[in-house]
Amino acid sequence: MPKRYVPDLPEQNALSEANFLRLEKLLGDLDQPQYRFHWYGSAEAPVQMEVAVIERFKFTSTLILTKSNPALPEPIQDMQLTIRMYHDARMAEVVSWDNGRQLSGVYPYPNERMYQIDEKAQANFYLGEWLAHLLRHGIAEPAWTAP
Repeated sequence: MPKRYVPDLPEQNALSEANFLRLEKLLGDLDQPQYRFHWYGSAEAPVQMEVAVIERFKFTSTLILTKSNPALPEPIQDMQLTIRMYHDARMAEVVSWDNGRQLSGVYPYPNERMYQIDEKAQANFYLGEWLAHLLRHGIAEPAWTAP
């Protein structure tokens, strides 16, 4: 009988804390409604990243991170993550991706959406890699305001 998956909570908490710190370095105190960054990959067109602050409360904020890479084929050019920041706990986690439903901590496998058993942990790890890359190679664009 296969061993049951049990999330490694200390590891996931450490990753959530690191992601909070990365977001804090990139975005400061979230005083803008939108942030834009870009970096140059292997193609001539820059990879664009936009962060929209969609909710801001005393203890939590919700962000939508959108990455656009015109060098990739059409179906995978864009990626979107919804992130919740917990200011009191100083943690940040992916709550959904590509406008999907909220991610669960554990999924049965196989499942209807073909998520991995540890899909949420993988999404948070991916967020960490994305933010670390942005901190090393990203170029912040001037603050953007709607006309």
